[in-house]
This record gives sequence, structure tokens and C-alpha cells, in this order.
Amino acid sequence: MSLSPPTTVHVDRVVKRFGPVTAVNQLDLQIRKGEFFSMLGPSGCGKTTTLRIIAGFEQPDEGDVYLEGRPVASVPPYRRNVNTVFQSYALFEHLTAWENVAFGLRRRRVPEPEIRKRVADMLELVRLKGKAMARPRQLSGGQQQRVALARALVNLPAVLLLDEPLGALDLQLRKQMQIELKQIQRTVGITFVYVTHDQEEALTMSDRIAVMNDGVLQQCGTPEEIYERPLNAFVAGFIGISNLLPGVVEDHAVRLQSTGQLVPADVAAYRPGDPVLLCVRPEKLRLEPAPESGVSVEGTVVETVYLGTSTQYLVELAPGVRLTAIENNVLTARPEDRVQRGSRLRVSWLPEHGRVLQS
Repeated sequence: MSLSPPTTVHVDRVVKRFGPVTAVNQLDLQIRKGEFFSMLGPSGCGKTTTLRIIAGFEQPDEGDVYLEGRPVASVPPYRRNVNTVFQSYALFEHLTAWENVAFGLRRRRVPEPEIRKRVADMLELVRLKGKAMARPRQLSGGQQQRVALARALVNLPAVLLLDEPLGALDLQLRKQMQIELKQIQRTVGITFVYVTHDQEEALTMSDRIAVMNDGVLQQCGTPEEIYERPLNAFVAGFIGISNLLPGVVEDHAVRLQSTGQLVPADVAAYRPGDPVLLCVRPEKLRLEPAPESGVSVEGTVVETVYLGTSTQYLVELAPGVRLTAIENNVLTARPEDRVQRGSRLRVSWLPEHGRVLQS
């Protein structure tokens, strides 16, 4: 029987208030050793405040934080075995990349031969060996980000905290750095706690994701769990695109409010008469000229959006009630084969792809 990795960070029922505003409310998180853990949510949801509490820059009003099993409420930031990488990088402009990475080791009076080895190893890890003597202004945004990462990792912290570190990069470089960052984390084996508002970024890099809203933890799980099995409408709507159809529970089904149609669904957690939302992801939907197996509803295509690898369709079922469907363009290589705006058709999905959520 395999044992779960030990917990490196435990945020234990933490509450943080700023005047009348509760930024973090009864938050409980257990982050495992060697895990890439992301905190995801909109601006003001409490994720950065939580990161600052772990780092020691803010103190909780209630609850406690444990690092490697020890409470750290009374431990100042500089004595916690964590390092932080910010969006701004905060590099020393007058120092070279090599000197920036070596700075923390020198302050800790690490012997010079060890400094040389650790800095060289770290610059090689982040693919900046040839830029060791360059100053920050001579480096691109992505290279500066790598220097900041190397400077934080060279001290071998138990936890690396990252506050939207890719936010200043352009889209193409950000996607490249997402993959590199995950590879670096796997190589060093250090626990990463990553704050972002970018859903795709969190899904790409994380072992687990904590979704937050208004200071409250909404759901914590693997990217697949969060996306495929959201616990509530907020998570379903915030992670990717979701079709949320209001309805009422009947025996083994949901009666859609918009069309009156009875749709098979797993309603075991609900009672007849309960108002619910039926959640179906756009890529689970199929556009068909005639009914086939599974659930189907009739509608009119009111908009099409070509996205390169796929096409997004907006289908109106009733006035004000629309579904978003996404189809891979590999299946319809010729433009004339794609569904056209104004088409009357049926939208179908398998019953197991519909998730019933509390209204």
C-alpha cells in the first residue's frame, strides 16, 4: 500500500480580515511535499492574501499555518523556510544574473566553492548558463523570470511561493514558461504554491488546484476533478466554459426550465422538486441534423466563431437560453462542411456528461 506524501504546508482554518472585509474565511488547505499546488480564483478572492500569510508577510486573525509540521505564527518571514517569486521579479539591476542568484547564499555566508557550484547548477537548470554575466536590462522578460526563479530555488526552500510570476509575459512566452516551470519543479522536487487567475495556466501545471471565491474555498482537487466534476456553479463557470441549464429534479431526470424537456441525469443527491442546474461542457456536445443516441435538444445556430483548431457554435434553444458547443475542425476539414449560422438542428450529449449542480 502506497503512503501519501507528508504535508509541507497546512493552512489550518485561517481567517484574515481587513477592516469590515473578510479576505480569507475559515480556509483549510493541506499541501503535500513535492506538489505543484495552485490557488485559482478571480481578483479579490483571497489567494494572494493566503500566499502572504504562508510567507509571513501577513498574520491571520484566526487559525494557524504549519510548515513541515511546525506552527509558524511567531516566525518572521526571513526565518521561514520559504522563498517567494513575484510578478515584478525584483532583480537587482546593478548585479549580473550570476550575482543575483548568488545574493542569498552570500548573505547566509555559504562557503564560496559551494556558492559557485550551486549557482552554476541553478543557471544551467533554468537554461541561462550563457547569460551568467548579463545584467537584467540585457535580458528578455522570460530570461529575467528564470533568474528570479533560480535566485529563489538556489536556497533550497521547503516551499516556493509564486504570485502570478508569468503575468507580465506575452501569451506565447507565457505558454512556453508554463511547461518549463512544471519541468523545473519536477526536477528540483520542491513544493510549489502558485497563485493565478488564469484557468488554463492552473490546469496546465498543477497537481492539484484550490478554487477560491470571496475568501472561501470552493473546491480542491486534481485538474481533471475540478474540470470534469465541479462541485458547484461557480467552479463550473470559472474553470473553462460551462452550459448551465436551470431545471427541476424529477425521478432519475431533470426537467429543463427552458423547453420543458425531461433529461436523464444522475440526481441521486437531490430530491424531486429541487431546483438545480444541469452542467454540460461545450466539447461534450454534438451538433446533429437528426436525433441520435443520448440526450438531444432542438435549437438554432445564431453564431459561429472560427478558432483555428476548433469552431465554437452558439445555439439558441429558446429566447434567452443558449448553449455553447465546440467541435474540432479535424472532423470538418472543409469550411462548407461546417454547420452554418441559421441552421436548425439538434444538440446531443451522453447522459453521463451532464452534471447536476445545486441551483
